[in-house]
Amino acid sequence: MFKKYRFNPKEFKLGMRTIKSGLAVFLVILLFGLLGWQGIQIAALTAVFSLREDFDQSVHFGTSRILGNSIGGFYALLFFIVDACFRNHFLVTLLVVPLCVMLTIMTNVAMNNKAGIIGGVSALLIITLSIPSGNAIEYVFIRVFETFVGVFIAILVNYDLNLLKKRFQTK
Repeated sequence: MFKKYRFNPKEFKLGMRTIKSGLAVFLVILLFGLLGWQGIQIAALTAVFSLREDFDQSVHFGTSRILGNSIGGFYALLFFIVDACFRNHFLVTLLVVPLCVMLTIMTNVAMNNKAGIIGGVSALLIITLSIPSGNAIEYVFIRVFETFVGVFIAILVNYDLNLLKKRFQTK
């Protein structure tokens, strides 16, 4: 089963997309560290996922990711409302979270956002299944905001590196 997965030293190289990924994660960690924010993981993952070959593709994918995560966040809010009505009963999580997964997928498909399905479902599951003590509603907005930050940094990195690349190519 694992025979086709052999290390090829010729393929072990540092490419532009790898550099951009490392730079984007660096900037996310720096920003969150300087501002004292928590929850770096969502922003860092989003930055890496949103980085594409060029600026336009990053904007397109980032927009799709934001939409998908917002949809997942909306259904997470819906879950928290239903869950509160039933005083956090386990059966609500058991039945409503899978229903919200299906609704997240259906809404993304209906909005022609198939690229946002995985991100939306991931956001929904991370939010609903890792509820911290405290305000669950605030947690939803924080997680979706972290997605915005990650997408913004990915687009910024792609834009700035494209500008640098064009400058050096014209000289």
